[in-house]
Amino acid sequence: MKKECLKESLCYLVGPIDRAKDSGMGWRKEIISMSYNKGLRIKFLDPTNKVVGLQSEVNEEQLKIKNLKKEGKWDELSEFMHTVVRTDLRCIDLSDFIIFYLDPEVHMCGSYFELVTTLQEKKPYFIIVPGGKSKTPSWLFGICKHENIYSSLEEVVECLIKINSGEISSDRWVLFREQIKNL
Repeated sequence: MKKECLKESLCYLVGPIDRAKDSGMGWRKEIISMSYNKGLRIKFLDPTNKVVGLQSEVNEEQLKIKNLKKEGKWDELSEFMHTVVRTDLRCIDLSDFIIFYLDPEVHMCGSYFELVTTLQEKKPYFIIVPGGKSKTPSWLFGICKHENIYSSLEEVVECLIKINSGEISSDRWVLFREQIKNL
C-alpha cells in the first residue's frame, strides 16, 4: 500500500504579486499542476486564486490598489490592505507548510512577512530561488536552513514526493487533517 503522508495537507503559496509581471500566477499554477500530475494529493491555498467569498481575484485587487494609490486615497488603501494582510496571514495559520518563490529580480514585501510568520509558527517551508543558493539574499541564511532552499519548482515537487512516500521524514511535520475530519 502506498504511503501518503501529505494527503489532505494544506500548502500556502507565498511569493510576489504586486510587482510580478504575471501577478505571480504562473509559477503557482505550474507547481499545483506538477504536484497533481505526480499524484500528490495536497491542497493549495493560492493568493492569486482566492477562496470564493474571502476576497476578489488578484487582477481586481491589483486594479483597486493601483486606483486608490493614483487617487491618493490612503485611508481606503490602508483599510483595504489590512484586510488583504489579515487574510493572507490567516492562510499561513491554516497551512501545514508553505512554498515560497523568491525571484531576486522582483521587489516584494509581504512575502517576507509571510515567511517570518511561517518560521515563528515552526512550520515546514520550501524556498525556491531561480539560480539557487548563490542568488539567495544573504539574510535568509541567518534565519532559514539552507537545505530548504531550492533552485526550481521540480526540485521541490521531487522532495514533496519523497516526504509523501515516507522516504524523507522530519519532526517538523505535524499533520493530522485525517484525524480531525470527524471531530
